[in-house]
Amino acid sequence: MGLAPSELEVITPYQFTLLREGFSERQKIESDRSKYIAYWVYKMAGKVVDNPVSVEQFLNPSATGAPMDLEKFIEEKFTPEAMEQYDRLFNPKKYAT
Repeated sequence: MGLAPSELEVITPYQFTLLREGFSERQKIESDRSKYIAYWVYKMAGKVVDNPVSVEQFLNPSATGAPMDLEKFIEEKFTPEAMEQYDRLFNPKKYAT
């Protein structure tokens, strides 16, 4: 949270709670911002993706609230064929004839 130990002695519990809530909210905003930037990187690479997902699905992949199985998600999205497509997109000189 960025507090020095000496600052903990001079703030009230109420002030600490406000600082903690503000820090938590800022972390959430930064996380959403990072996801949004990652979505646009994905979208730019989406030229080779058959069924690109929407921004809503990208930002909130588990709309049902159930925890997402990350390993299964990675296996489904990053098949060897998809990885070859990404490799061709990002390394065109490697595949130039």
